[in-house]
Amino acid sequence: MSVYVDEAFRPCVTECATVAFRVCFDDRVQVFEVSAEALMTYCGAASRRRTDLLVAFEDALCAILKVAEHRKSFKPTEPVRLGLDEFKTVLH
Repeated sequence: MSVYVDEAFRPCVTECATVAFRVCFDDRVQVFEVSAEALMTYCGAASRRRTDLLVAFEDALCAILKVAEHRKSFKPTEPVRLGLDEFKTVLH
């Protein structure tokens, strides 16, 4: 299965201090949000500032895709939120 971030939907920081992005799984897409806490704990974000979260997201993209692939649901109504528990399960 081919898994990659959809380039047409740029990762962005939401009002809730998460980074929202869209992942393509072969012919399906799913929106995910990574919490600021997960980005700071597992991805090395220096703070909750927008630029720090986006830099950490880009640097840890492979690990984030691994977590997203493990957590996919294909329910188009809501984004799947990836927090500390999901990273703890997949990366440890």
